[in-house]
Amino acid sequence: MAKVKAKVLCFVDNHLRQEGEVFEYNGIRNTNLEYLDAAPEPEREAEQPVRKLRRPRPASTDAAE
Repeated sequence: MAKVKAKVLCFVDNHLRQEGEVFEYNGIRNTNLEYLDAAPEPEREAEQPVRKLRRPRPASTDAAE
């Protein structure tokens, strides 16, 4: 876990953090925090499932009589 210091009043890890408060944080990079002893974890892009696109089926031309 990285030791961080809040730059501004912010809400982190379900707590309201005051400016200058020092605490441990283990999450993605946050611009409201100053990292004191370790580099932040790089942001990971969410992996999106590959979705195949399909063309719509043409309307049936057969008329039921």
